[in-house]
Amino acid sequence: MIDFHQQIADLEAEIDALSDAAEHCRKSMVVAKAAVGGGILLLVVSLLDLIWVDAIVLVIGIAATLAGIGFYGSSRSSLETITEKVRAYEARRAEMIDALDLRAAEER
Repeated sequence: MIDFHQQIADLEAEIDALSDAAEHCRKSMVVAKAAVGGGILLLVVSLLDLIWVDAIVLVIGIAATLAGIGFYGSSRSSLETITEKVRAYEARRAEMIDALDLRAAEER
């Protein structure tokens, strides 16, 4: 016989793990946005010659901007994939709970 209770518990554990991974992706997206902002700031400061900077600062600004954009896109894609998996697992869990044919407890 299929042990629905254990399968539901396993699905809930997987949903929790995926939720943690989704939170990590959200934090990574914040870091990526900061890298893009910092890189753009370095580019603007370098190009407008507001302060004296070396060419290396310009290169770091370009690298930070491009890396931030790539990291943001990767994190967003991962977050979308994780979100789809969580929805599928939650739907499966709901189906399994419905299949148990549970009855509501009567009030006293």
